Amino acid sequence: MDKVIYFDNQEQRMDSCSGQAYYNFLDYAFEQTDYFMLVYVNYYGKGYSKIMKHYRNLLKPYQIKSRNNPCWPGVLNTFCPDTTYKVVFYKNTLEAKRILKNVEKLSDWSSPSYPQDLAFFKGNRCWFYSVGHEKIGAIIHATDQDLDFVVSNNLAKSEKVFEPQTDFYDLYDEILE
Repeated sequence: MDKVIYFDNQEQRMDSCSGQAYYNFLDYAFEQTDYFMLVYVNYYGKGYSKIMKHYRNLLKPYQIKSRNNPCWPGVLNTFCPDTTYKVVFYKNTLEAKRILKNVEKLSDWSSPSYPQDLAFFKGNRCWFYSVGHEKIGAIIHATDQDLDFVVSNNLAKSEKVFEPQTDFYDLYDEILE
């Protein structure tokens, strides 16, 4: 049975995944997966922030897919009125990982100025998702190796592991290959 590991979420902050733990997480995620995803949000038609445009331009060479519907891992058809979303998928490369390491913590991808809701995919299957406005992140379809990694990096505790009783998390998958 698949397992889900929720990252520690003390006081609604994903700050446990910061500094070296965040960089270790990126290294591990890039070893385990093939693709990552970010969401660019145009709140109330005001346009993308300079920071969003900066990251979109830096990551453009690694883009493999983009779509506009407001549905992505952790956020299934929940959206703000008069707001548009560009969900963009990228191929994992060394240079793309360096770009993601320009921030210091996972929760930086929750700021309205930045691209949001970093997720990782192993083939077409979502492996990790985060939801910035909820301050949550989780590895889904997790292995014992994943659990060892998050525990050793103080990102989660073994009691944060559970086995889902439905195939709900399969809704997070995306056709990328």
